[in-house]
Amino acid sequence: MAGWWRRKSPPEKGVPVSGEPNFSAGSVRGTLPAHIDGPGGRRGVTLAVHDDGVVLTDGDERRAYQWSEVAHLWHANDMDGEAADGVMITKWLHELLLEFTDGTVVGSLLADPPVTTPEPAFRTGRLSPSPPSGIASLMQRVSTPVTELHLARAKATLAAGGQMIFGPLTATADGLHHDGTRIPWHTITSCRYSFVIFSEDEEELGAMLRMEYEVDGGAHGFPFAWLRIPALDVPDLEVLVRLTEENRA
Repeated sequence: MAGWWRRKSPPEKGVPVSGEPNFSAGSVRGTLPAHIDGPGGRRGVTLAVHDDGVVLTDGDERRAYQWSEVAHLWHANDMDGEAADGVMITKWLHELLLEFTDGTVVGSLLADPPVTTPEPAFRTGRLSPSPPSGIASLMQRVSTPVTELHLARAKATLAAGGQMIFGPLTATADGLHHDGTRIPWHTITSCRYSFVIFSEDEEELGAMLRMEYEVDGGAHGFPFAWLRIPALDVPDLEVLVRLTEENRA
């Protein structure tokens, strides 16, 4: 079941990781195993998450990045699983991609412990309860400060008459633009990230940016149109969601 929303592999890039970390040892909050895709293929690295940024360790070399040095952030969930004797054994997957201002792209894909759910319950969208995810909370320590910085930058850019690119969507002072369609802020009725694990409409499965907006003469007489974009196609997705919430009021 994995891979509904997977983004194309980032371009292969050299990985400059010289320099010494400048964060205090007491500020580290956890470590994420991660990987880099480069000219020699994929290799494992680690990301130590600090209060003020991350430290990338690649072999014997390390580099510290402040949150302001994160150029883009992608995140999404997935679920992997298998059927066995009338039950579904599933595990949540958490993916985080960071692109730094020096061009380095680092990814981390981690799984929570598996849980077991009777297959009939699974097919109605219900899952057996699982303990809170330590992985998700550590990834949140990365995404929260980066989102706040990027949101402030995006608001200042739009206020100055500029535009912000969120993958296939472009934000301007008057609204969003997608594939030649202008979507004024005030017409957007819903904009959110969500993950759907089972649906009769298989095109909507997985982690998506889901948007609904008002239109005149919509399909089948509905006065609304919808966008469903894979989450990993939208950099800084949470920034876009919050921009929309603030501007559509």
